[in-house]
Amino acid sequence: MGVFDRVGAVARGIGGLRGWRRWALALALGTGAGFSMPPWHVFPLMPVGLVGLLWLLTGAAASGAARPGRRGMLDGTLWGTGYFTVGSLWILEAFQVPPADFAAFGPPIVGGLAVLLALFVGFAGSSWAWLVARRPAIGAGWRGPVAFGAASAGFEWLRGHVFTGYPWNPASHVWMFADALAQPAAWVGSYGLSALTVALLGLPAALTAVPRIGLGLAALALAAPFAAGALRLAPSTPASPTVSLRLVQPNVPQGEKWRRELRDRHFEQLMRLSTLERPAATKVVIWPETATPFVFAESPDYRRMAARIVPPGGYLLLGAPRGAMTPAETAVAPPGGQRPIWNSLHAVDGGGAILATYDKIHLVPLGEYLPLRRWFPILADTIGRGSFEAGAERRTIRLPGLPAMAVVICYEVIFPGAVVDGADRPGWILNVTNDSWFGESSGPHQHLVSARMRSIEEGLPQIRVANTGISAAIDPYGRIEARLGMNKTGVIDHELPAALPPTFYARWSDWTFLALLVGMLGIAGWGAGPRRR
Repeated sequence: MGVFDRVGAVARGIGGLRGWRRWALALALGTGAGFSMPPWHVFPLMPVGLVGLLWLLTGAAASGAARPGRRGMLDGTLWGTGYFTVGSLWILEAFQVPPADFAAFGPPIVGGLAVLLALFVGFAGSSWAWLVARRPAIGAGWRGPVAFGAASAGFEWLRGHVFTGYPWNPASHVWMFADALAQPAAWVGSYGLSALTVALLGLPAALTAVPRIGLGLAALALAAPFAAGALRLAPSTPASPTVSLRLVQPNVPQGEKWRRELRDRHFEQLMRLSTLERPAATKVVIWPETATPFVFAESPDYRRMAARIVPPGGYLLLGAPRGAMTPAETAVAPPGGQRPIWNSLHAVDGGGAILATYDKIHLVPLGEYLPLRRWFPILADTIGRGSFEAGAERRTIRLPGLPAMAVVICYEVIFPGAVVDGADRPGWILNVTNDSWFGESSGPHQHLVSARMRSIEEGLPQIRVANTGISAAIDPYGRIEARLGMNKTGVIDHELPAALPPTFYARWSDWTFLALLVGMLGIAGWGAGPRRR
C-alpha cells in the first residue's frame, strides 16, 4: 500500500467515526489548533486541525444521512469549542482580580462563550457538508478546501459583526509569527487572509484525490498572495520619523487601580515616569487607558500637576473617564440616576487645557456596559462601577505640530476596517489600553497581534500604550520596532514612523474580502458537475 493509499485509509477512517470517538476527535483537533495562535505559535497544529476537520466533514457529507448538515454542524461546533476554549482562557484571569467576588462564574462563562463562538464554525461546517452532499465534486480534490475556506471566513466575518461582534483570534492570526506572511491583509484584510489561510492549510486533506496536478496548481495559486506579501516587505525601509514620543507604562495592578486612597501615589508615578531622563526632543507624552481612574477634566488640581510634565509646545495624551458636560449628554442618564460616564482620551497642552477628546465607541459587553440595562434597571450596578456610555462617532483628531491621529481604546482595536475614519485618513493610530485585568495570560499577547494586524491593513504606524503591558511602537507593516513587556514599569522613547499610502484594503475595506469570497466560491463551483437530486 502506497503513502497516498494509507492517507486515504486514515481519511476514510476519520470520516466514518461515530459517537463519542468522533466527538472527542473533533474537540481535540480544535483544541490543538487553538495552540497555533499567539503566544504559543505551534503552527503545525493548525493544518493538522483543519485537515482533520475536513475529513470529518467529508465523512458527514458522504454518509448518506438524510441531514448531512446536522452532522457537519456538530463536527464544526465541537471543533470550534476546543479552539475557542483555548483562545478564551485568558478571560479567567479577570475573575481572579481582587476581591474576586465572582471567581466561581469564570469557568462556566468562558465555557459558554466558547460554545457560542463555536456555533459559527458549526454553521460553516454545516453549510459545507450540505453543499458537498448535493454536489459531491466540490468536496473532491482542491475544491473542498477552497470552498471551506470561503465558508469559514464568511461566518468569521459574521462573528465579527453580529451582536456587537467579537472577531477574536481569527484564522489569519496564525501567520503573525512571521511578519512577511501576514502582509496579504494589506489587500484583503484579516477576514480575507483567513479565507486564504483555511483554504491553503486545508489542502492536504485532498492528497488522496486525483489528478494531483490540480492540487498542486491550487496550492501555488493560494500561496501566491503570501509570496507577494513577502516581496512587499522585503524592500521596505523604516519610514522617516515624524515626531518624538514617550510611552508611559505605570504597571499599576488592577486590584489597586481604582482604590481612592492610592490615587495620589499612582498619579505621582505617572508624573515621575513622564519626565525621568526624557529626551529634549520629546513632543508627546502618552499615558494608558484610564490612567487616571477619576474624571480628570473636572479635577483642576490634577490638571495643573499634569500640565507640568507636558513637553514645551507639545501634548499629554491620557486615558480617563469623562462625565456628562452638556444637557444632551446628561439626558442619556442610565437607570438609577447615575451620571453618564464615558471611557475617553484627552489631549492636554502645557496650560492644562483639554484641546481634544475621544470617547470610546465600541464598548465591551458585560465588561463596560450591560446591553439591556435601560429596560431592566435592576441590572444597572451588576458590573461594579456601572456602565460606560458609547461615544458618538469615530473621528480623526488633529493637533498643531502633530500628525493627525485615530484613537482606539483597548477592545476597539480588534475590529478590522473600523479603527479609522476612511473619509479623513489619519497619519497614525493611537491605541491606549488596560490589559492588567488579564495578568500574564495569553490575552495581552493576542490583543497586541490584533493591533499589529490593523497597522498592516491600514498601512499606518501604531503606538500602543498599556497599563501593565504590552506597550509597543508598531510600523505600518505591522512590525514591532520597540516594546515593553508584561508587568514592567518603564517608558519607551520612540520616533513615530511616517504612514504609507493607503493600502488596497484601506481604500475598499471589506469589499475586497467580499470579492475574494465570491471568487473562491465561484472557482470551487465552476465545472463541479450537476447537483445531486
